[in-house]
Amino acid sequence: MRILSFIIWSFLLYLIGSFSEESPHGKDFKISCSTCHSSTSWELDKKIYSFNHSATKMPLIGQHKEINCKLCHKSLVFSEAKSKTECVSCHTDIHSQTVGNNCDKCHTPNSWIVTNITEIHQQSRFPLVGVHSMKDCQKCHKSESLHRYEVLGVECIDCHRANYMATTKPNHTSANFSTECAQCHNIYSYEWGRTGFNHNFFPLTLGHSNINCTKCHTNNNYSNLSPDCYGCHKDDYNSATNPVHSGGCYTTNCSSCHNTNPGWKPTSFNHENHFPISSGDHSGISCIECHTNPANCTFSCIDCHEHSQSSMNNEHNGESGYSWNSSACFNCHPRGQSDKKHLK
Repeated sequence: MRILSFIIWSFLLYLIGSFSEESPHGKDFKISCSTCHSSTSWELDKKIYSFNHSATKMPLIGQHKEINCKLCHKSLVFSEAKSKTECVSCHTDIHSQTVGNNCDKCHTPNSWIVTNITEIHQQSRFPLVGVHSMKDCQKCHKSESLHRYEVLGVECIDCHRANYMATTKPNHTSANFSTECAQCHNIYSYEWGRTGFNHNFFPLTLGHSNINCTKCHTNNNYSNLSPDCYGCHKDDYNSATNPVHSGGCYTTNCSSCHNTNPGWKPTSFNHENHFPISSGDHSGISCIECHTNPANCTFSCIDCHEHSQSSMNNEHNGESGYSWNSSACFNCHPRGQSDKKHLK
């Protein structure tokens, strides 16, 4: 009888001790055991699990829904995880603080893979445009781990100094070019070549569009070349024969008659403003038929239509206002007509 009483009391004390024992989840844990456990085992029963993690500061979305609770909750005292809501609380920072602690600027809970690097970079102090938008991150952000993204300089020369120093056509160092590459190169271009060069200070159009740079920039001179046509086309001016340009009659300002059309033609010189040649006997004749003397810039009819003064005087006897060496011929003869009869 005493033995039976001892067993009963021992069992009661065991139950009292069991009920008063602190929960493995902490003394302040007030969630019902049935939220996570069943009577079959103390292990988490996924079939009845009903805890609303979205009501906490760390909603489980993406990959976080699939992982084991113990990966984040190292201790069964869940309250100890309340302050661990930042990514770095659980995830090792492989970027070594080079991009800050806000992992969600680039990553999402769905995957660590970043698919919008260019878009993210647009919000930085160095937006990725042109060829920069196609390069691998490690091309600029070099490190042993390939995951460190140290802050780099934002000036072209910070990365392209080797390109600057290695140039030969033209040699940038000997020409003392600015290291502000964007002054000459288009940042939206995909190459360093001529198509990416900003030549707007002297537009390369038509005849100038396909020539080699060294055709104009001789002796590696890229800094003080004259923009005047004559500076490059002096030989063309002096060798012109139809008509002869040299001699003082024609200006060396080529653009007054020519544009950048290849072959110098057609010219923009409007002959009608000086001496109409669009119709009549004067149309279609070669320039040199009239412009035989490059020093003679003005003409009268008599310069081309040779007559002796005596024969002219006899032929025009009685004509008032007539002068044999002037352009008064137009008073009676329509321009461009070969008919010598006076108009009455």
